[in-house]
Amino acid sequence: MTNSEPSSWFYHFSFDEFFILPVTTAFFLAELGILVAATSVAFVLRSRNLLHQTYKLFFQALIFECISLFFMCITYSVYANNGVGMPLLKYLSQVCRQMANMTFLILLLLLSKGFTITRGRLSLCGMTKLSFFVFSYAIISTSMLIWEEKVFDPALVTYVSESLPAYVIAVLRLVAWVWFLRSILITCNKYAQKRKFYASFSFFMTFWFWSGPVVLVFANFVLDNWVREEVVSGVECAVVAYGFLVFLILTWPSTANQNFPYHVRTTQVGDANYPQNNYEV
Repeated sequence: MTNSEPSSWFYHFSFDEFFILPVTTAFFLAELGILVAATSVAFVLRSRNLLHQTYKLFFQALIFECISLFFMCITYSVYANNGVGMPLLKYLSQVCRQMANMTFLILLLLLSKGFTITRGRLSLCGMTKLSFFVFSYAIISTSMLIWEEKVFDPALVTYVSESLPAYVIAVLRLVAWVWFLRSILITCNKYAQKRKFYASFSFFMTFWFWSGPVVLVFANFVLDNWVREEVVSGVECAVVAYGFLVFLILTWPSTANQNFPYHVRTTQVGDANYPQNNYEV
């Protein structure tokens, strides 16, 4: 059974995927716009010796997401025409999405500890804990993708959020959120002049941390199967774009941006603890 005309974007899609191609395409264009803006900001920061590693991580996460959406657009376009799509390319798009989320998560945890904002490097203990957490997150994310391919019955209407690894990732997101807030409190106690940035940063990024568990609950226990995939896919794209857009706004190098976090040049990255204000630089 097919829909509309053979050349339509909806031709071979089932009802739970009906609008997934136009929605994915729209978010791909939106992410490209964010990428262009982020590139211009990167050039400005570089000219001022303020292009720190944390901003580079943001840029990497953004590129991963753009690649993911590009692959999704291709595979959904092919699927619309032949009803088969490109399974390998779809899998690669999911891998890139997980890489984007994981890179952005690392970025948030590093910034919460003041890395490149109030300090030039983390303690050995801090790096060890962060490395262990990231490694665990990567393993569980990979397990989730494998679970979808090897465990789920293709004859049933299922979604990746129903897998056991998806629940573990949701728990890890909440653990990361608690760690994120705790690190921000410690950083703000030591560097009071950064409280304005961290207040906005923690408030807006809390939504990003909680989005994963909330979306999982809604996908598994609230949404019907016949609307779940397109709704969850759209919401996930929106959440990723939200995180990138918030970070871009907070780091926009403008005199009107009172939340701008970077005040130390990249030439001072060797300092264990950065100066507390611009006049100490």
